[in-house]
Amino acid sequence: MNVALIALSTAASSVIPPLTLAYIAGVLEQRRHIVRIYDLALTPDVPLSTAFRPLRAFRPQAIVVASEQLLFIEQALEILHDQHMSVLPLRLKRDSLAVSSSCAYVLTWLGCRRGSENDIAVNETLYEPPDRSPIDLDKLPFPARHLLSLEAYNLRAVGGELQTTLLVGASEGEEVVLRTPAQIVAELRSVSRECGIRHYLFPGIPLTTDRAWLQELLTRLDDAQLGISWEATVNAESLDKSLLMQMAQAGCEKLCFSLTATRVFESATARERLKQIVTQAHQYGIYARADLNLEPPYEAIPYLVDVAATFGLDDVSFNVCNPFAQDQSVSDRTDDNLRLEFLARQRYDVGRSRQRMIERYGPALGALIWKFSNWWLLGRVAVRKIAGLEEREDLARSV
Repeated sequence: MNVALIALSTAASSVIPPLTLAYIAGVLEQRRHIVRIYDLALTPDVPLSTAFRPLRAFRPQAIVVASEQLLFIEQALEILHDQHMSVLPLRLKRDSLAVSSSCAYVLTWLGCRRGSENDIAVNETLYEPPDRSPIDLDKLPFPARHLLSLEAYNLRAVGGELQTTLLVGASEGEEVVLRTPAQIVAELRSVSRECGIRHYLFPGIPLTTDRAWLQELLTRLDDAQLGISWEATVNAESLDKSLLMQMAQAGCEKLCFSLTATRVFESATARERLKQIVTQAHQYGIYARADLNLEPPYEAIPYLVDVAATFGLDDVSFNVCNPFAQDQSVSDRTDDNLRLEFLARQRYDVGRSRQRMIERYGPALGALIWKFSNWWLLGRVAVRKIAGLEEREDLARSV
């Protein structure tokens, strides 16, 4: 049977849905189905009606339409309604990796499908995979990476090298299921040999969820000597110097801390702990960044951003969380949220510049030098505006 897997997602969130679909494709190929993956997030400016044209050449008997947004799914169903193909709408959230239950759901649907024209499966849970016995993660075949255009994704390592995702665990409801370390190392070995990729992202699941499991994974990675590097999300409170050293020896090149502003910054101990972990990570050559979730009250954002600038992180991304919109996507964000994120980034950059001066020259002298340098720069801008130099330069460039 020809089966088409279509990912409908925003460009910024197109990492997780294709990984899940690649696992579904691997399961279907193992059962001798002919599968194609179409990730329409790679061509966001192309209308859906145009993007669906390649389906006519493939002529699938079944289509799985996956997205984190219900609106995209409904638009796709409307276009595909008259194509005489069976369609399964599947909702995949950006912040979850329900891989095994999604695979089980698709297999059940294909097994129970009547094969009638315009067979569209709409379940009562808004297209989300219902609770059913998931497939054991370690029994799943490796994902069908050959069906994904890996170079087309904006996934790059610290040095700009090509990077790909690799599943270390999945969320099944409230439970986190981890793959066995031996299976993870086996997949890394397979992908590095077959695809030549040396840089990997472990998405979704904090690597520090289970310390015993993590130490076994790090030991196996170190023993395997695969010559690969990886990055992952971690919880700062679960790290220490010995674990960071073990991570560096196992190929860790980047750690991401997921921070909720109102929780982390209310504790002086937590702040000092994070600073210490970032410093130790740098000592082992590990790049450190953070995803900072900004929650109400938004009046506290300037203070929180100023504090974040003192942590010594290599990079920070800001996300304004709306507690009334849990499934908020990039395209659904309000202009106010985007403006807040922009202002937070501006303030962080200024605070980071000030902190570098303080670290170099000390609290008193560093702050004074930073103030004078900013006054000098502002003075130069004011003089240039008064003299009309900026307008003249713009005119010269246009000519």
